[in-house]
Amino acid sequence: MNFYLKLIIKILERSMTARDSQILKKLKAGYDLSNEEKNELEEMIDNLI
Repeated sequence: MNFYLKLIIKILERSMTARDSQILKKLKAGYDLSNEEKNELEEMIDNLI
C-alpha cells in the first residue's frame, strides 16, 4: 500500500461518520473502488474538512 492510501485509511478510521463505511472496509482489504465509490469517498473526505 502506498503512503497516501494508508493516510486516508487512518483518517477515515478516526472519523465518526466513515468508521463503519463499506468504502473503508474495501480500502483496507485492497479492493479497487468503482467510480461511484470514489465519488462517495471524495464526499466523505470533503465532509471531514
